[in-house]
Amino acid sequence: MNYIPKVSIIVPSLNSIAYIKECIDSILNQTLKDIEILCIDANSTDGTLELLKDYEKQDKRLKVIISDKKSYGYQMNLGIKEAKGEYLGIVESDDYIKENMYERLYEVAKAQDLEVVKSDYYVVKDGEKIYNNVVNLACKDLYNSVTNWQKDFRIFLATDGINQIGIYRLDLLRTNQIKLNESLGASYQDNGLWFQIFSFAKSIYFLNEAFYMLRRDNPNSSVYSKEKVYAICEEYDYIRNFLRKYPFIEKSIAPVCALHRYGNYIWTLDRIDDKYKLDFIKRFAKDFKEILENKEVDHRIFSLHKIEVINYIIKNPKMFYYGLINLQSRFKNHLVYKIGDCYFKANTFIKRLKFPFSLLKICLWHNFEQKIYKGFISFRPDLKLPSLSLYNEFLDLIKIRDEATYQIGRIIFKSLKQWYKGKLFILPFVLYKNSTKNNKKENIGGGDMNIIKS
Repeated sequence: MNYIPKVSIIVPSLNSIAYIKECIDSILNQTLKDIEILCIDANSTDGTLELLKDYEKQDKRLKVIISDKKSYGYQMNLGIKEAKGEYLGIVESDDYIKENMYERLYEVAKAQDLEVVKSDYYVVKDGEKIYNNVVNLACKDLYNSVTNWQKDFRIFLATDGINQIGIYRLDLLRTNQIKLNESLGASYQDNGLWFQIFSFAKSIYFLNEAFYMLRRDNPNSSVYSKEKVYAICEEYDYIRNFLRKYPFIEKSIAPVCALHRYGNYIWTLDRIDDKYKLDFIKRFAKDFKEILENKEVDHRIFSLHKIEVINYIIKNPKMFYYGLINLQSRFKNHLVYKIGDCYFKANTFIKRLKFPFSLLKICLWHNFEQKIYKGFISFRPDLKLPSLSLYNEFLDLIKIRDEATYQIGRIIFKSLKQWYKGKLFILPFVLYKNSTKNNKKENIGGGDMNIIKS
């Protein structure tokens, strides 16, 4: 009778010498000893492969398989094909795990005969471990109960798609012929794996405990690549083609595919180099025009904001691009930001006395600029820049809105608009209270209970 380990753990690797020892040691030291470790290396040239071969000699549970293709998807498929375990786990070669991860996940899986168990995790960045929930806390009732997408559609909308934080019954993958896209490199092929698993699994469980350390301080990670432009498009085409093979789930899940495609396209626009952005926006317009024609945008899961962004990009991709690349300068030209900037520049007694006059000057000049702009676009409406609100999901805008300059500017602006309610009289006290609150935050040093120093 063939030996069946409780969990097969796949470790795909390519030139991970800076992190591979910590990764493999954390797996070998698992309290669950009945495991197999499949290290699928794509011919590393930095010493990673040699180190893995040394580990293979020392522990019979570890096997090194050399991939003839530098593709995360291809490497994962090799591992799935080779795996003998009851369940499958994944550890990225630059991550590491707590020693009881697989014992705990396997224990939960066996107790309730589950196909999938996923848990919370930590993000490791700049020496800190930040606790992350696998389930959006607005839907925390999804924790600690057995579900699937037919019982509760929120599993596609309110849970994290990271595959490494769970275990999966190997028979689920093989029975349904689940395979990753074999595109070159690390090209977000984990999206397709997550989609397929959640489409077919009948028993999914979310555990409110964290074991996995997801590294976000590796500068070579694909999530930081400014050159990897269309990989996410190819991945979502792969997912969409997968759904076409299964008409009984296609109608229900195609809108979810469109929603996640949208989120990943916005994330890609944030990530890639400016020189690629216009062409990517044109691809965005082309793909979503087709999605709209196929009636795959479900208004129950797409917000009005997202639909507005999609329609604008389809109608005028070039103007969306111009608005995007000038996002920071446009926002800093916003009256609220100018007011906040004026306040912080009034940092001496004399400048404080002049502050009301400086404020008046800024408001008058801003109104003059707006009149010129409105006059110009009345002749050339095609050159009207899109509203800043269309870019609410972009990091540049989110960061600026979090700045004290904008926050203070907004307080003063609101007081000016509501002067007739006496808001100007209490403005100095509001500003004092706000500055005291900010000082307390700085003195605490980011006392976030979710952050643990390494």
